[in-house]
Amino acid sequence: MDLKELRERQSWTLRQKIDHSLGVIDQFVSRLNGQVYVGFSGGKDSTVLLDLCRIVKPDIKAVFCNTGNEYPDIVRFVRELKNTEGYDIEIIYPTLKPAQVFEKYGFPLIGKELSEKLYYCKHHKESMRAKIAMGLEPSKWYILPKKWKHFINYKFDINNTCCKKLKKEPFAIYDRKNKVFPILGIMACESRQRQATYITQGSCNVFGENGKITKSLPLSIWLEDDIWAYIRDRGLKIADIYHKGAKRTGCMFCGYGCQFKDDNRLQLCYELYPKMYNHFMNYTNNGVTYREAMRKVLAVNGLFLPDEKPKTLFD
Repeated sequence: MDLKELRERQSWTLRQKIDHSLGVIDQFVSRLNGQVYVGFSGGKDSTVLLDLCRIVKPDIKAVFCNTGNEYPDIVRFVRELKNTEGYDIEIIYPTLKPAQVFEKYGFPLIGKELSEKLYYCKHHKESMRAKIAMGLEPSKWYILPKKWKHFINYKFDINNTCCKKLKKEPFAIYDRKNKVFPILGIMACESRQRQATYITQGSCNVFGENGKITKSLPLSIWLEDDIWAYIRDRGLKIADIYHKGAKRTGCMFCGYGCQFKDDNRLQLCYELYPKMYNHFMNYTNNGVTYREAMRKVLAVNGLFLPDEKPKTLFD
């Protein structure tokens, strides 16, 4: 598998992609004797995935992890599918709450790769990862951009452990306990890292060869437009938060990407859920609030928190 082949697959028609995904799911379910489940986030991608999986296996189980950092609309949607529509959905929880993760490990800010590099540069300065990130060792890997380097010196920590503690670990525990394997709604187009992972895997299904984790990614070659087209064609109901302006869901107060001008998550949270917004902004790490840390990140690109925007002539 190479990038050219991925691009060819991404250019397939929606019908071709649906047929491909159904084949991927059927192979995964059959080879693992039905010991599978859908990792369900309640977002539009996993809603499409669950619909596809139910075509192949109508009684398939979905598992939703309520991290304590979900939009109320998402939790409502999941419970509606479970209690009203009769979907087989199990709800699990992490052992730590978001406030505990933030305090112990650091804030999820800027980006997943970048936050990991900042943490290593601050706490493991002599490690090879830190030296590469700082440009002290030759490497083809990602170097820490100059505009973010000063965050190493701040009192608060920035780290990428949040997702691991709130999502990955609860699902890993569930997998081991129940001896089942996940079907996930991840697309290669979502990030550079996911694209590289798909190309390396060379397939939507991974069956544990060479130490890899057994999992299925039936939507790997889909694009954002395919997801919306499928939702329209099938008349799928999706979480209300999308109708309120959300471009993507995920964790409600995740700071990854908040520094981009077209990111509307903070504004949306402030307008729709002001009490939750203020509560979350008071989470701390090393005595510094999330509000203070977020303020510094936004300032790099000349942006402001939605409740701290300077007034203009139009206000």
